[in-house]
Amino acid sequence: MLIVVPKGRLLKDVKNILLDIGISFDDSSRKLILDTSVKNLKIAILRSWDIPKFVNKGIAEIGFVGKDVLNETDDKENFYERLDLKFGKCRLSLAALNKVSDSNKPIIATKYIKSAKEFFSSKLQNVEIIKLKGAIEIAPILGLSDYIVDLVQSGKTLKENGLSELEIIQNISTRLIVNKSAFKTNNKMIERIVFDIEEVLNGKYKN
Repeated sequence: MLIVVPKGRLLKDVKNILLDIGISFDDSSRKLILDTSVKNLKIAILRSWDIPKFVNKGIAEIGFVGKDVLNETDDKENFYERLDLKFGKCRLSLAALNKVSDSNKPIIATKYIKSAKEFFSSKLQNVEIIKLKGAIEIAPILGLSDYIVDLVQSGKTLKENGLSELEIIQNISTRLIVNKSAFKTNNKMIERIVFDIEEVLNGKYKN
């Protein structure tokens, strides 16, 4: 059985919650597939944007990934979104320079194309969307766009670059996804992992 987990800032939180349910692994090596403390259970550390693809195709049974990535994923027919893990919290927001555009067709820079399209469509607003993958904040500063749609945590980066957060589009957190086919054939082990994580979450976030 394979669990795929994200590189970067979410890795520590995912590693800790797996440790809470008795699954440990050493991510200090350069190995691509890692053994765990549980027999026949392995871990692969991937880019967040690749995780839904591996789970959807059944290469991995379980994945941990941000809701922002899931929103942009077209191939959702073969996995369930089972748990909101309540960590890795941030927000997908609309932001701009303090000077707001009066254009009839404002330009939006983002890497969250689907989310941006749905947001402006819900407002019946005609926009042009430009896909960027780097530092999105620079687009309005250099005049490439009127607005940006991007993830915001503290808002410090926006403020330091003279941008203002105008509207929260969606609150984002890390989710646990499960391959549908694997769930049917390997139900007992998957359900045990999901149940144990849910118990940990209920203990941490109970009122």
